Amino acid sequence: MAVDAVLLGAGLRGRHVYGRWALANPEALRIVAVAEPDDARREAVAREHGLAAESVLRDWRELLARPRSADVAIVATGDMLHVEPALAALDAGHHVLLEKPIAPDAADCVRIVARAEQRERILQIGHVLRYTPFYVRVREILASGAIGRVLGIHMQENVAYWHYAHSYVRGKFRNRTLAAPIVLAKTCHDLDLMIWFAGARPRRVAAVGGRAHFTASDAPAGAPARCSDGCPAQASCPHDALAFYLTPDDRAARWWPFSDLGPDPSQAARRRALETGPYGVCAYRADNDVPDHLSLVVDFENGVAATFSMNGTASDEKRTIHVVGSAGELRGVLHDGTLEVRRHRSIEVERFALGGSPLDHFGGDPAMVAHFADVVARERPDEVVASGRASLESHLLGFAAEEARLTGWMVEVDEIRRAASLAPRHDSAARSIL
Repeated sequence: MAVDAVLLGAGLRGRHVYGRWALANPEALRIVAVAEPDDARREAVAREHGLAAESVLRDWRELLARPRSADVAIVATGDMLHVEPALAALDAGHHVLLEKPIAPDAADCVRIVARAEQRERILQIGHVLRYTPFYVRVREILASGAIGRVLGIHMQENVAYWHYAHSYVRGKFRNRTLAAPIVLAKTCHDLDLMIWFAGARPRRVAAVGGRAHFTASDAPAGAPARCSDGCPAQASCPHDALAFYLTPDDRAARWWPFSDLGPDPSQAARRRALETGPYGVCAYRADNDVPDHLSLVVDFENGVAATFSMNGTASDEKRTIHVVGSAGELRGVLHDGTLEVRRHRSIEVERFALGGSPLDHFGGDPAMVAHFADVVARERPDEVVASGRASLESHLLGFAAEEARLTGWMVEVDEIRRAASLAPRHDSAARSIL
């Protein structure tokens, strides 16, 4: 029998990931109501899911104030707007699928996880990479002991220059007033995987990083405030907004990242958006404060040492992993779907080829939604892989890493844990969570 869900937020993830999966799998998940302030998005979801007018609302508060009509609430609001709807949904008795990051501050992360446990509700965090065939295989190989005891984990995320400029220089994650720190807004997937593979809680972290490139000092000579204002470097600049956003035809422009400019995909509408909105601003003159490079060193309680780096000026999107064990090593590239395992005292190399598309996070999106609907239908919270409790560790590590980056000190994760648990809040549900 299908699990019924209310959708809070009908943007890219809400409509095009969760909503689309429900349409393709109506026997498992049904969207029965939506709350979304944007008229075009709200009406699109209502039309696609055949919702009655009384089930289509602008404000999630009005929806959750009604008697509960669904088993699940999918919270896909903006990153800075997760806390209130997540808490309200849990209080109303819903199981919750919550987009990552849990919240933009550590105390609120603790608070949401505590509330889910207090209400005995399933809290699934959107860590979709745990559900990809690629990383599931990595986990299986490590758990099997094929390379002995895990000693070191080295991970890297290369963010393509166009993706970084779109989302973290011009877009909705471009500064701390709009989004969580990039170590959570972008790389919390990687921190979550690192903890999963290490099999222990992180103890302390050191971090460096900052803005090395996307600053006014690197702007081409004579570059104006907007790309549409006649930039002399337009022909050679890799971040020229006109070339990037106006090149696709109207059909292709219906999809991300071009859809972020607005609901009208026509070239004329896109041009107007570039002349007035944030996506047309010169990438070197934006109001961004997000690091374009970041490197962490993490010490785990079981002795595993790990490193992670993020680069925002790469040519191509790519995540890599290298795990060193006492009896061998594993290397892999997510975007190529390639894994190889080498064992000490052997010349044999065991290779795996795992396909997938970046459009659905290499199979992680559909696998996560299917798993969540299944555990809710069978009432098996113990089987949730990326639960709020599990995900909390990566968030605490992320906040510790950001403090380490800003202060230059190695930071104990337990310091963040204690501060988050004791921080003032609206209630005392999470005061002794950890």
